[in-house]
Amino acid sequence: MADREEPAPWERPPPGRSTRAFRAFTGLVFLCALALALTTWVTLSRPFDPGQQAAPAVRLDPAAARTAAALPRYPGSVLVLTYHGVSDTDHSGSTLTRRLFGEHMAALAAAGYRTVRLRDVEDLLAHRPVRLPPRALLITFDDGQLTDWTAADPVLRAHGFTAVGFLTTGKIVEPGTPSYYLSTRQVRDLAATGRWEFGSHGDDLHDLARVPGDVAPPMPNLLRLRGRTETLGHWRARIRSDLNRSQRFFRKTLGRRATAFSYPFGAPGETGNDPRIAAELPVLIRHAGFSEAFAGENVPTDHVDALTAGSPRWTLGRIGVRSTTSVADLLEMIRAAVPTAPPRDLAALPWTGDLATCRRRASDLRVTSDVYGTCLLTGVNTSQWTDYRVSTSVTGIDPRTSAVIAVRDGAGAGHRGRVEVVVGAASVLVRQQIGEAAPVVLGRTRLAAREGARSVRIEVRGDRITVAVAGGAPLRAAIDPRLNEGGLTFEIAARGRRTLVFRDPALTPLQER
Repeated sequence: MADREEPAPWERPPPGRSTRAFRAFTGLVFLCALALALTTWVTLSRPFDPGQQAAPAVRLDPAAARTAAALPRYPGSVLVLTYHGVSDTDHSGSTLTRRLFGEHMAALAAAGYRTVRLRDVEDLLAHRPVRLPPRALLITFDDGQLTDWTAADPVLRAHGFTAVGFLTTGKIVEPGTPSYYLSTRQVRDLAATGRWEFGSHGDDLHDLARVPGDVAPPMPNLLRLRGRTETLGHWRARIRSDLNRSQRFFRKTLGRRATAFSYPFGAPGETGNDPRIAAELPVLIRHAGFSEAFAGENVPTDHVDALTAGSPRWTLGRIGVRSTTSVADLLEMIRAAVPTAPPRDLAALPWTGDLATCRRRASDLRVTSDVYGTCLLTGVNTSQWTDYRVSTSVTGIDPRTSAVIAVRDGAGAGHRGRVEVVVGAASVLVRQQIGEAAPVVLGRTRLAAREGARSVRIEVRGDRITVAVAGGAPLRAAIDPRLNEGGLTFEIAARGRRTLVFRDPALTPLQER
């Protein structure tokens, strides 16, 4: 193998050039590292203090604007909505984009909604005099996320709306601390705008905990601790301590206690694993200084009503809004939540047939079927239909065809029950049904034979029902107290194709005695 030739003298680098280049490169790397470290130090040492984002410009779709303007109103009611986060980068199921949230607020404004304060709700529940706008609205935010400050507040300001923030107080941080949640300074700044009030979402009850055989919300459940299920006494002490810590936060941060509570996970005592908790939890909340408590996400049922003076103070309903809730969805949920005033002319309501054809002719309702068919009320909130009288005259009853009128039907009121009056050719039967339980007969009376129409009058007041049908003695019975509200259905039980005509069916609300 030939020896490598030595480079010529003019090809050799000058002595020290490679050393100087290396030193220059090393120095450059050092300076870059120093600059990066300095930039990082400045960034990390700067207090975390994100500003507010401008409200997005939105334009409501004309069809949505028309739907919003046509929403029903019910005097003396307050619609309550629940939001969580508003962000274009957080894609969780409870977080709306800034644009969608802006569209929601624009639709509410177009519908004529005006926000009210917690004091208005408290006066309403206490039956104190209160002046509510025709379409009253309470906007709530659960958790106390940072986006209440950065994204939601500018949109509220643009529409002149106020809101209530229910804070998970144990997650609120000191000013300048990077966090998913608000800082105490941001809480004070939001309160100072006059747009925001604050309530409690618990202090440290927002993480699922171990319960016998599963995990569940820690507030309404007895937990599994150190290998055994906690006692009711231990549960009381745990909840009492959490509520007191949360109230201490409000007194320290805002100088006053919170009056409103929102159940963590939206879960009140009825959802827990011990039946005693349902009665005890409201007592603990009241003793901690709260005046009312809100459920959430349509808990404990899928039905939500706007608040009225008769709403349950410790399980106030709210419409839960999700990332997938379009403007059309929101408006439909609002329409279903606003009570419908009881009308006199029942035939004019939007009846839908289930195995039956339901038609209005003049002031009559005609029901046709060859089996057991029902005329249902769809999209009508009957939560305020409590004490009333139904009167009609029925033609078409014969040995093969019976008429059924159900009162206090829970389809539009959030319960699964009803009281049925069955009018046959020879007898009248009154029965009640709750959930999937078998119907319970409350009374029966015979009818004298007759041709033509039979007048029917049904009166429900409190837990009593009175039925009067032409040709028979009046029937009176006590009904289950759980069946205290609800609408009506008109039904036919037939063998072969038959038609019943309910002539001039009318509803008359009854005044309290």
